[in-house]
Amino acid sequence: MIQIRFQNFLDIFTPIIFSYIILSLGCKSFQFFNTEILIGIVLIISILHFFILFDKNLEKGYRSMIFLSFFILALSLIFFMILFFYYKKITSDIKISILISLILYVLIRVTYFMRIVYVKIHNPVFIFITSFVLLSFLGSILLMLPASTVKKISFIDALFTSTSAVCVTGLVVLDTAKDFTYLGKIFILILIELGGLGILTITSCFSYFFRDGFSFKEAIFVSNFLNTKTTNNVLSLAVKVVMFTLTVEFIGTLLIYFSIKEKNTIESDNILFFSIFHSISAFCNSGFSTLSEGLYSQSVRFNYLFQLIIAFLLILGGIGFNILFNFFTYIWLTIKKYFFKIFKNKDFRCPAHIVTLNTKIVILTTFFLLFFGTIFYYISEYHYSLSEHTSFYGKWVASFFSSATSRTAGFHVLNMNLLTPVTIFVTILLMWIGASPASTGGGIKTSTFALALMNIISLSRGNNRLEIQRKEISSESIRLSFSIIMLSMMVIYISILIIIFMDPKKDILPISFEVFSAFSTAGLSLGITSHLSIGSKLVLIFLMLLGRIGVFNVMIALLRKNKIGFHHYYRFPKGNILIN
Repeated sequence: MIQIRFQNFLDIFTPIIFSYIILSLGCKSFQFFNTEILIGIVLIISILHFFILFDKNLEKGYRSMIFLSFFILALSLIFFMILFFYYKKITSDIKISILISLILYVLIRVTYFMRIVYVKIHNPVFIFITSFVLLSFLGSILLMLPASTVKKISFIDALFTSTSAVCVTGLVVLDTAKDFTYLGKIFILILIELGGLGILTITSCFSYFFRDGFSFKEAIFVSNFLNTKTTNNVLSLAVKVVMFTLTVEFIGTLLIYFSIKEKNTIESDNILFFSIFHSISAFCNSGFSTLSEGLYSQSVRFNYLFQLIIAFLLILGGIGFNILFNFFTYIWLTIKKYFFKIFKNKDFRCPAHIVTLNTKIVILTTFFLLFFGTIFYYISEYHYSLSEHTSFYGKWVASFFSSATSRTAGFHVLNMNLLTPVTIFVTILLMWIGASPASTGGGIKTSTFALALMNIISLSRGNNRLEIQRKEISSESIRLSFSIIMLSMMVIYISILIIIFMDPKKDILPISFEVFSAFSTAGLSLGITSHLSIGSKLVLIFLMLLGRIGVFNVMIALLRKNKIGFHHYYRFPKGNILIN
């Protein structure tokens, strides 16, 4: 009975803690936000968790959540004691560590609640959509707090910035460097990370620690979140995605730090935070920067090593986790094969068909888009925006960077105002194609574009089915690819019409560029974003959400019924329609 009361008290206490954190960060004159009170809160809820763990009737999942929460809180208290005995006083580091532990505690509680919700609701796509919408609104509230901004900002600008971060787009209506405080930039960074990975991927990762017999239905839902066809080891896959992301971002941070440390020309007092921010922003394909002019800033515009690091980070983030894991498995087995052959004089038999057809299509399409995009930028902009890069090496790096960022992220190292019309149109095409499936990027996806293109070639040759490398592509995949292309063009066309109606003084080319950028979550702009009307900004917000979630996912959530379709058991006579 006592444990049940403790649980009820804890359930009530959690939203109070969250409100306390928001209030303390939102009100600069809040008297009760100090380290002593934070330590007291952590100590009280740690004791409550300790007593609840003695209840033998606890559900396994709830017990796992309580244990993980207690571990996080106890770890922060131990860290506090070490720092206190070392410094002999309470420092700002102690306050930050305690505050982070409370935020992690709230996140763990929310994660457990999310698991209960998506088990009870039978539409995983609807939950996927709702998670991005709610995260965007929550982010806008956090960015409007007085502690987050240098001056007061409007709700529309806060919502636009939050949605752009959550949808990893990079379109901005405010100067991230000047209009947001250090805390505001941290909030933007958190939104980028949550949006890039997907809140439900992180939820699934935490669910790995709440393992109490994951049901088959839950496994189906999680596989939908991770865009995988199999339900085997979906929780392990979620953990792999999160751990791989953190590892790549950590390595990226180190590489960026050492690439800019020697020159030390960054317009930032904290080079480490600059490195962390841009590593996460690049891998998540968000395009946000703590520099006022982005990567076109004088401090990094000619730092070609830095540009190559950013380019490879956003290529890794945009190629898709499933593709990366499959490709790395092939590389590992190949190394293992030659190791056995050279050092042990044994034959190591690799499993057949390690590299899937999907991996081959995505990697080849990505390579050709990068290759031809680089050559195009070099030729098209040689006498224009590339003229300020005097060296042969610099021109090629800037061209390669522009080719990579056009499809996925909003970074730019070329003067967007000097781009030729033909370059703008090709950039629009690259943005529209976008990144690969199950990645942090947007667009119609490389596999969709490749499949549609190969199907057109196949039909032109008189074939009645699409075959690639002795495999027949399902008609469902072909129909889906053309449906995504048609839906994207319809949404983009309607959005351009609405913005032209709301901002009639703006030219159609910048408007079209802006719409394609928002829908493809590319983040590039010709400089009109902040000058658009409120109605046009709302259209772009809707487009960013639609592009990140997937226009077809929205259609499924709205139109698909959760009933067994009777169309599987009968077929109508075929009706031929004249085409061409």
